[in-house]
Formats: sequence, structure tokens, C-alpha cells
Amino acid sequence: MKLRLLTLLVVLATLLGSEAQEWHYRLWFSNKGESGYSLDRPDEFLSARTVAQRERWGIAIDSTDLPIPATRLQQLSQLGGRILAVSKWLNTATIALTDTALFGNIERLPFVARYDYLGSPVQSSNTVRPRQKQVEETDDTTYGDAAWQIALHNGDRLHRDGFRGEGMTIAVIDGGFLNADRNPRFDPDRIVGYHDFIDDEMDFRNGNAHGSSVLSTLLTNDSNYFVGTAPQASYWLLRSEDTDTEYPTEEDYWATALEYADSLGVDVVTSSLGYTGFDDPRFSHTWEQLDGRTAYISQAAARGVRKGLLIVVSAGNEGGGDWKRLTVPGDVDGLLTVGAVTRERQRAYFSSVGPTADGRIKPDVAALGAGAATIDPDGNLLQKDGTSFSTPIIAGLTACLRQALPHLSAREIIDLIRQNSSQYLTPDSLLGYGIPDFYAAYRQGSGTETIRTGQTPLQLTYREGSPVVTIGPLPPDESEIALGIYDLEGALLQEYRLPEGAELDLHDLKKGIYLLSARGRQHSWTQKIQRL
Repeated sequence: MKLRLLTLLVVLATLLGSEAQEWHYRLWFSNKGESGYSLDRPDEFLSARTVAQRERWGIAIDSTDLPIPATRLQQLSQLGGRILAVSKWLNTATIALTDTALFGNIERLPFVARYDYLGSPVQSSNTVRPRQKQVEETDDTTYGDAAWQIALHNGDRLHRDGFRGEGMTIAVIDGGFLNADRNPRFDPDRIVGYHDFIDDEMDFRNGNAHGSSVLSTLLTNDSNYFVGTAPQASYWLLRSEDTDTEYPTEEDYWATALEYADSLGVDVVTSSLGYTGFDDPRFSHTWEQLDGRTAYISQAAARGVRKGLLIVVSAGNEGGGDWKRLTVPGDVDGLLTVGAVTRERQRAYFSSVGPTADGRIKPDVAALGAGAATIDPDGNLLQKDGTSFSTPIIAGLTACLRQALPHLSAREIIDLIRQNSSQYLTPDSLLGYGIPDFYAAYRQGSGTETIRTGQTPLQLTYREGSPVVTIGPLPPDESEIALGIYDLEGALLQEYRLPEGAELDLHDLKKGIYLLSARGRQHSWTQKIQRL
């Protein structure tokens, strides 16, 4: 970055202070104002890497990329507003006031078009912690305890072909990274930068451990003990979550962090944060707002998608509660929303479900989130539950896939992942397109092999109302397939291993509609059947 960009970031970091506050307001500006920056000189406010990416994918650098004028932020500060977050994309600034009487002068500023009152944050007493348990060291000689969660997606084969994230940069937006700079299982050289959007500087010694656990599924590279999904990638650690509270301003912090990640030119953004209910229920989201356009955080994420970012987010852990639905920004079209499955490949009970309020398929895909292997801040193995961990597992493999297929855009990579998932032909609101096969996606994307041409070896006939499945010709590299019979809720009823030419009479099924899911070493097929 050039000196002027660095100076801008320092000014913003100084303005985004961390002193105590009582009342929060989001200000929407009527215009962008005069910042002193020009679209003719984008290298003054975006990194060379970001500029190159925009040029490569034909994405224009426009007025939404121009920074908010520093003089405007200074004027807000002079009127008593402490700057909490700034979004150049959405043209907003979020402020804290210790005296609400001061807001009248701020509201009357000519550049303030409207505002959202975001409440008065108080410390929450109902923090939900993921279930976890200590696990013993495994004798696996390649991936340690992480072997299964990588093999589930054929990620080990992608790694063996040399794609382990080298040259890729991943931004992790989370709530704290305790001991990330000194964890005995982490390579500190993989962490190339960090920024705290709530406090003045990142507190690695006393912060929350959630982001550390998330990070462990990605960068750990300790052979015979634990290997993450992108062990050769570089990482930016961005803190946007205040883990002591749950209030709307955290969406503003997240938006600022996403814009920061974009300015760095990262290859993948992963975030295991999501919002629905807040400590003050007046601000909680409603079902109708899950349309990918209404929630502030979703507006920011949608803008990031249009800027060419490859964003991976968690579906949420609301599936076992009253809400059940997605958390935002998991409702946004064009990013990859990840649910959770068990080791039996079934949806984890807590994994949030779709669809979106406007009827789109969400989540997009799923990975292991019930008993996922992680590393704690002291370097010990822990199994944890949550889409917080299925999400980075997918994000790391997505970075490896992007390394392998640099000619594809973010949207093309996401489409490729969906197309090579277990339920691509029959997606649902529980697991979306299903469990991805990243090696199959790589082979399709590289032109090595065409997957899902519509040709299926599952030949279906009916015998007295009973479906009969015959295994037709298999691809040359397949000797047999694993065939699962699922109900429409996603529950596995029966499973078989069948060679080419085998015939399976499913006369023992009750009347109804079912899903067939067949998987080989490098292929998968899905189709519906009906028991008459």
C-alpha cells in the first residue's frame, strides 16, 4: 500500500476508539462528500492487490469505494460522537454518545440524511458456549484428529495434488483470537496481520478464544497431530464481535471489517458470526427480514459479493431452538452459507435451516460441525459443536480450490462447489446442496473431468409399485458406489455398496417420496424416487 492509504487507516483506527459508551446511532449520509480521493488514483485508498483483482474480474472501482471524508468524521467527534464504525460502501458512520442531548446537533448536520437508533449496550449474562470435550491424540500419520473432516470433502486428495492454500490470503472475522500469536500448534509466520475494530489493539493474551478455535481448523500444520484445511495460506485476523454483549452495532463492526478485508485484496473471507436476536429484543431481526437485503450486515455482505469477494459464513446454531432459521448475513445471495452435519453425514440438530424469506435455497452446503476437531489456545485437541467450525473447514478448502483454479471468479468457484455437492440435483432447506466434494470440483473446474452432465448410473424402474434401482455403467475410475436412501427430512434410512450391474428392489419402503444419493470415489449423483 502507498503511504496515503496507510495514513488513512491509521486515522480511522484512531477514531474507532474503545471508550465506554451508552447510546449508539447509525448515521446514513445524504452524499459521499469530498474526501480528497479520486477514482483516477485508486491505489491511494485500495491496495495494489485489490486494484488488480477488480481489473481481472472486470469489476469497476466506483464512488462506493471512496473513503468517508475524514473532516466529516472529525466534525462528528467534535459534536460529542465517538466513532465506532464507518462504512464507505453503505455511506454510514456509527457513533456512541454519552449524552443524548448532543444528538440534536448531529442530526441537523446537512450531510446526515437519516439515522437508526441502535440502543444502549449492556453486558449479556446469557452467553452460549459450544459443547466441547477433550480428545486423545490419534495415530493418523497425515492429518491427526482432523483427518475425517478433511476426507469427508476429498480435501486430502486436493492437498496431495499440491493445493494447500499457498499464495492465498484468508481474512478471519471473529470475536477474539486468544493466544493466536503464541499457540504451540500454530505457525506465527502464517498470521500476516490483524486488526481490532472494537478496541485500539488486538489483545491476544486476554481475549475471547472463539476465533482461535476457528483459526485452528484452517492454519494448523502439525503433522501426526492436526492439520488444517489450508495450512499454507496466509491469514489476517479481524475482530468485530464484542463477546460480552449482543447488540446491533456489532453488525456495523462486521461491515467495517469486511471492507477492510476487501481493501487488503484477500482471496477468501470466512466469518463464523451471525445475528438474529439481541439483548434488547426491540432490535432483533424478524423472519421477513431474512431476504438478503434488509439487515445492515446483509447489505454490507451483498455489496462485498458485488465487489468480487469470496465470502464464507456460518448458517447459525438456531436449529434446535425456537428461531430455527438462518442468522444474518447467511441470507445473502452469492456468498457460501455453511450448515453442519454429524459424522453420520446427517444434519446436526442445532444447524440453522432455510430457506430465506424470499424463497432461496440456504444454507448452501454443509460440513462436519458436530464433534469437529479443533485446537484450543493451549495447543490441546478439543472437539466442538457448531457451524462456527464447519464454516472455516469449508473456507480453507475453498481457498485451496481457488489456488488450484485461479482463472475462476468468486461466483464461479461457489457455483462449482455447489455443483459438486451431494444434493446438487435435489437441494433442500436443511443442508442446501449438501456435502461438497472439493476434488471433484477441482477436476471439473480444471477440465480434467466433467461432473454432473445429467448422466446417472441409477436406472429406475417399478415392480408392482416398488422402485427397483439398477446400477448402470459406471465411469472407468469407479468400481462400485455407496448408495444411501434418505427421507425428505434428510434422515438416512438404508445404505448399500453396489457394483455395476447390481439390482436393488426397494419393496420394503413405505409409501412416499425418497432421495437416492450415490457416491463413488470421484463422482456423486442424486435423484428422487417414489414408493407407490
